Amino acid sequence: MQREFDTIAAVATPWGEGGVGIVRVSGPGALKAALRLFRPVPAGELKERYLYYGRITDGTATIDDGFLVLMRSPRSYTGEDVVELHCHGGPLVLKNVMEALLRNGARQAAPGEFTKRAFLNGKLDLAQAEAVIEVIRAETDLSLNLARGRLEGGLSRKVNEIKGALVKELTRIEAELDFPEDEIDSSGAGELQRVLDAAAGSIRRLAATYQEGKAVRDGIRVLILGRPNVGKSSLLNLLLREERAIVTPHPGTTRDVIEETVNIKGLPVRLMDTAGLHDTDDHVEAIGVKLAIERVAVAGLVLFVVDSTARDHAADKSLLECAEGKKVVIVANKTDLATDKDIESVKEVFGDKKTVFVSALRSDGIEALLETVYEEAAGRALASRGEAPEGELIASVRHRDALLNALEGIDRTTEAVKAGAAREFIATDLRWSIDRLGEITGETTTEEILDMIFSTFCIGK
Repeated sequence: MQREFDTIAAVATPWGEGGVGIVRVSGPGALKAALRLFRPVPAGELKERYLYYGRITDGTATIDDGFLVLMRSPRSYTGEDVVELHCHGGPLVLKNVMEALLRNGARQAAPGEFTKRAFLNGKLDLAQAEAVIEVIRAETDLSLNLARGRLEGGLSRKVNEIKGALVKELTRIEAELDFPEDEIDSSGAGELQRVLDAAAGSIRRLAATYQEGKAVRDGIRVLILGRPNVGKSSLLNLLLREERAIVTPHPGTTRDVIEETVNIKGLPVRLMDTAGLHDTDDHVEAIGVKLAIERVAVAGLVLFVVDSTARDHAADKSLLECAEGKKVVIVANKTDLATDKDIESVKEVFGDKKTVFVSALRSDGIEALLETVYEEAAGRALASRGEAPEGELIASVRHRDALLNALEGIDRTTEAVKAGAAREFIATDLRWSIDRLGEITGETTTEEILDMIFSTFCIGK
């Protein structure tokens, strides 16, 4: 059975060949276990935060030459004694070092156990701990900056600011409960309502960032759909800035789904180019059309490409039905050949959809398309991104649900105040909201929630 504060070890660098491999050890016996393997050259006392050269042995034979660094509790990542052994980054070397450590008092760390210990020892709150894995998995500069903001406490500070005002009011109400003969004066009730209104507004604004935060963190799958020869593959190549898809004037050139990832305004976007939608007797082409329609189910956004010079868009309108229920942006291509009458026709037919006019040949309108993709994926325009400081965007369902639950408690508190309810009922609803906000930073949580969060981490972090 694993014990919460025994000594743990894990490889902290990615598995496979590399110039350097690091094995991390944490716990009360970290240094003792490491020194059973490590022989400093020259021998001597090891100081904290110095890098020492030596030999790493299994007790009888040398495993590797490497380095050791010691970080004493509480000035370490986990808040415990931490030792890192730096050796050559070969899988066999790291395996042998780990096996030697496990024979000498350490046990294999569970996924995320180092960060879990950092949380339990007060080095990070839970929102910051969750941001650690977001930093590791960030795919764009924007997602990295937002994760760094949360890791540095941006979200926690905002939540604590809201919670602090509510705690102050709860403290006042609970003090008044000691004097039941006194009435709540009008100024006190008015101040409570002001605090409740301010907290509700802040929570709503924070919860409203969920769609954008999730899109920035996880990215979005964007499906390029449309009839043959409307310029889908040309659009893909333009967005990727490379000739990824074959472009010809002949219908049916694209027969499979081509998928590539691209950074669009800081969003990791998985673009999917598909076969043109139409009836065909070509068996292979028909499979491509079927695959295109199947991809609609997994797409977060559909770019439905139409030829802006087409005389009739009835077929486009009919095919668009396969994307029913999905977010759709009409991309009217070939504007370099279109007349004013053609443009008006597109607007008339697709007036109920967001439409962007582009020329994939000349790169016209592409910036507007990128802005639109961001806006549809994030739920708000890129220009408004600066309204929320870095770190104050939520990306977790857990955070969103905690905020919405806190908001419910505030709404109940407001109703209780307006109805002149007893202070006990007001205090109960207010405490509910405070506890729900505390779930975000980990002040109120359960072992089950902790296990769920840290199980998604990599071993060694």
